[in-house]
Amino acid sequence: MQFSTSSQSVDTMTQTQRIQHIDSLRGVAVLLMVMVHAAATWNPFHSPQPSVLAYIISGLGGLAAPLFVTLFGWGIFRSNLTWRQRVFHSLFLFTMQILVNVTSPHLFETFTPGVLSLMGLLTLILPSFKSQFTARSITTFVSLTTFVFFIQFFNPEIQGTGNWTERIEGNSLSSVVSNLLFTGTYPLFPWILFAVFGAVISMRGSNYGANISLIQPIKYSIACGLLFCLGSFYVSSRMDVLWAHPTSAATLTFFPANTAFIIAAFTGVVLIWLFVQSMVPLILKSSGQMSLTIYVVHFIPLTFMRDFEVTYQWSLTASSIVVVCYTLIWMPLAATWLKRYPKVTLEALLKGIRKSL
Repeated sequence: MQFSTSSQSVDTMTQTQRIQHIDSLRGVAVLLMVMVHAAATWNPFHSPQPSVLAYIISGLGGLAAPLFVTLFGWGIFRSNLTWRQRVFHSLFLFTMQILVNVTSPHLFETFTPGVLSLMGLLTLILPSFKSQFTARSITTFVSLTTFVFFIQFFNPEIQGTGNWTERIEGNSLSSVVSNLLFTGTYPLFPWILFAVFGAVISMRGSNYGANISLIQPIKYSIACGLLFCLGSFYVSSRMDVLWAHPTSAATLTFFPANTAFIIAAFTGVVLIWLFVQSMVPLILKSSGQMSLTIYVVHFIPLTFMRDFEVTYQWSLTASSIVVVCYTLIWMPLAATWLKRYPKVTLEALLKGIRKSL
């Protein structure tokens, strides 16, 4: 199970063939994650502001985790791990989450649940429902989505508040469990929806479950999603309310992930998937093949450079340029890394240990 967002080995007609656009999609996902973390570290936007630049970076950054988790769901349903391997894999991801936290004390506490711990939890949970998806994946996905939206509408308090300190709290077992399941940065509820969406693509997609088929229901879904985004943006503008923001009061919020955000994120994930599967930008392939390594390692330079914005008095434009440059540098770095040290990656380590189990 190669991580690259799912930590799953991706097999098509043979055990060695890789699906190139899946690697490219993983590359997109991890680079967007790098971008959003760089932006959070150097904070180009000191306060909520309805600017085009803010929406571009926030919009793309907001799709990083949904695409990441969707690809995880896609991959885990294509794996054939034993229960023992799944337990080890889950523990490995939880360990990597702690490593990320330790190397990023300016962002997280030591035991803050995050996207890797979410994947660790899903590694144990999702495969148990594989038979449900094989028989009726669309029905399962629609039912679960309806249930989540119902809970969000009638009991929004279950996801906590937009207070960042509360979402990264890890000083007690109760806070860790709460943040892992409901109130953290990437809790099981409602982020399981994106993993289930990936499972649906894996079960129902064309080209050995790797492509999203552009059939009428998909076209209608994209159209409805785009209309929802445009409509909510228009209403927000007329009511003088922020349209999208990670934590502030807005129509679309990331922390917590509200219904409006989930709808917009599903639309964005489908559009990115369709674009990449048609274009197959191989320049992103190397980044995708070592996405776990990039995800864990990219936090280290950010920790050492976290005060550069203040030290060098970067402007909004300068901060944004640095964020983009820091993101893009991982593409040639990944290509060089894999060419020279293909076995010195977390993916290779995970694969080697798993084979011994």
